[in-house]
Amino acid sequence: MTILHVCIVIVGFVVSQQRVNQPMLRLSQAPSDEYTKNRGWTKTAIQRMWQEREKMSHTPLFKFSYPGQPMVDIIFKNESASRTGSVKHRFAWCLMMWALIEGHVKNGTNVYEASSGNAAAALAYMCHLLHIPFTALVPDTIEDIKARHIEEYGGKVVKVPFGESLVRARQMAKENGGFFMNQDGAGDKAEEFHESGNFSLESVNLFHEMLMQLSTDDTQNVIIPHIFVHSAGTGGTISSIGRYAKKYGLNTEIVLADTQFSVYYDYVMHDRFKNESGDSLWVEPGMAVIGYEPMGVVRIGETTSLDAAVIDRVIKIPDIAGTAAMRVLRDQGVSGGTSTGVNFLASLHIASTAKKPVKERLTIATILGDPGHYYDATYYNREWIGRKFAKHGGLKAYDCWYSVISKCLESGEDPLFLGSKQCSKGVF
Repeated sequence: MTILHVCIVIVGFVVSQQRVNQPMLRLSQAPSDEYTKNRGWTKTAIQRMWQEREKMSHTPLFKFSYPGQPMVDIIFKNESASRTGSVKHRFAWCLMMWALIEGHVKNGTNVYEASSGNAAAALAYMCHLLHIPFTALVPDTIEDIKARHIEEYGGKVVKVPFGESLVRARQMAKENGGFFMNQDGAGDKAEEFHESGNFSLESVNLFHEMLMQLSTDDTQNVIIPHIFVHSAGTGGTISSIGRYAKKYGLNTEIVLADTQFSVYYDYVMHDRFKNESGDSLWVEPGMAVIGYEPMGVVRIGETTSLDAAVIDRVIKIPDIAGTAAMRVLRDQGVSGGTSTGVNFLASLHIASTAKKPVKERLTIATILGDPGHYYDATYYNREWIGRKFAKHGGLKAYDCWYSVISKCLESGEDPLFLGSKQCSKGVF
């Protein structure tokens, strides 16, 4: 017998022994009848979530009109009036409902999330509602008021270096047997993208809710806004609005307002950054809670929930201009955060350049995402702006943009065009 024959015999013997040691493959016998695991806790948790939906009610709408464009209405949906103070409250509700229904969150599950603050506060609230622990991984640059907000709802705050929260949250959840909610990647799985049909329990989709409000407002002639403008952090909210509009054939243009050093503009318009990271292009401080922060390549379902297919138009806003727009809007009596400033400036740009309807007012819908006082120590603080935005032209550029935007409220001109001509671009 040759060496080759001996090897073949040995291999055959080893394989046969492995098969002997394996349990015989069987199916359960028929007939069989069993219940799955007891989901009593989950059923109660879902009931509590629907009770919370009733208490959430509808966040209010308010109309911003200005002399420069007398035939334009900018309608804000004030999400700062939500139970945890931001647009993330309804998003957290959706995420938690999804996690409960699919069995990711059970009695005693420690939920982990990576967040700039608002989503973590809202998820801490939802976890407190269900009596389960919550841990937020937040950047070490987080505003103190946001960290306290998370802790007020019983959440644990873990600060990590900027750009590491996503990786660390996933790691800690795995090490401790918890569940990483991943708002950036799981938004497309949440109920927010779908309304509740004819069932009596109402959808939390923001656009659905807004249309219901407009349809019952006797002072409002335009029921379906011509344009909806919103920025993106995770991308979940604007994608939910876009999907709703596309699904029901609504003639509403969906506009993404992106920040200066976010890759979302190029991701949507030029199909870029799906295989390459834009981390090296990021310039601090950015606009907190919005834009695609340094998180590597853009992967739908992992690092983002932004659905490019439902976006009709993208506008890129200089960060210093968005910051100045926050102050202009506050001086007009509306105090909002970073996303609100960017939304406002993009809306003014559209209002000045859009073709106006013949028989009705141009109606632009947008969102007041969170309250301005969260940013009193940062984006409303001149000393902080001068220091953090030095590369952007500092206070000189900020004051220039403030002046341009303010004058355009009177003249109706395009503040983006004028500001880009008149104001310093810094080192960029």
